[in-house]
Amino acid sequence: MRSVNRIAATLLAGLLLAGLAGTARAVPLEGLYEGTASGDATDAGRAAAATEALRQVVVRLTGRRAAASDPALAALYADAPVLARTFRSAAGNQLVVTFDQDALDARLLQAGQRLWSRDRPLTLVLLVSAVPGAARSFGAPAGPELRRTVVAAAQLRGLPLAWPTGLPTALEQARVDDALAGRLEPLRELARQYGADALLVGRAAPGATSWSWSGPAGDGNASGGGDEGVQALADRFGAQFATAGVRGGQIDAVVRGVRDLAGYALAGSALAALPSVRSVALEEVSGSSLHFRIAFEGDADALRRAARESGRFLPDDSAPPGGALQLVLRP
Repeated sequence: MRSVNRIAATLLAGLLLAGLAGTARAVPLEGLYEGTASGDATDAGRAAAATEALRQVVVRLTGRRAAASDPALAALYADAPVLARTFRSAAGNQLVVTFDQDALDARLLQAGQRLWSRDRPLTLVLLVSAVPGAARSFGAPAGPELRRTVVAAAQLRGLPLAWPTGLPTALEQARVDDALAGRLEPLRELARQYGADALLVGRAAPGATSWSWSGPAGDGNASGGGDEGVQALADRFGAQFATAGVRGGQIDAVVRGVRDLAGYALAGSALAALPSVRSVALEEVSGSSLHFRIAFEGDADALRRAARESGRFLPDDSAPPGGALQLVLRP
């Protein structure tokens, strides 16, 4: 670290160490290359289970629901038994099939697919009932079945979830009002308190659930069944963060508009919270600008998009294109 401002840099380093401990971080997932399907111990049963399990895994890896039925992947699915490495029995006449990671990645990249890394945004889920007169709390009024549907969909798509717990009654009722009214900013703050990168709000009504989301892939809406919010959000994340086989690297980032030590800490923790970021190192403090070195997984364009859509930064329109990631800390 160059001593352009030695006192500020020393204080900032301490704040970053303290702040990063509680910041939202992408969650590394295990089991991305496992799928579960009906099957028995016969060769035909194992082959059928491997094909169905591989469809699940490919959807999870690419972030695309349509990948399960993509004609361009027909040859891959035909080779599912060859790509399978282990089979183990599970309840309900199910088989858990594990696939060869390197071989499957190579086949998907050869087929022109983009891969979503195992580091994925943690999403806070808020379920409320939109039925007049329903109880004013998260989760319970929407029914346990909706929560089970959300959890099952998230497991299939590889989307880590967080749930609100321990909220004081008055605060929970206020946030339920925000959820029903579509006021996302206080709900985004709630997500940050739970260490989540993203927010998914489900408003349950007879016949359908209305969904809204906000986070590193921007804001969006969907309507449909109990799993549609998770499915649509996972599609959005996959489109945003899946990369064409680029394994990452390092990039310089310059954050301007930093006015005080609290802003210094916020800038560093917000960069560290971006999906696929491995580490953030402060290189230089110069006036109201911070110079960071970021190690990341994926490609630089995906990182740039995630920073712009995180809600913490504005693009620096005065900066030349290319080169370092140029940002302005949002006031």
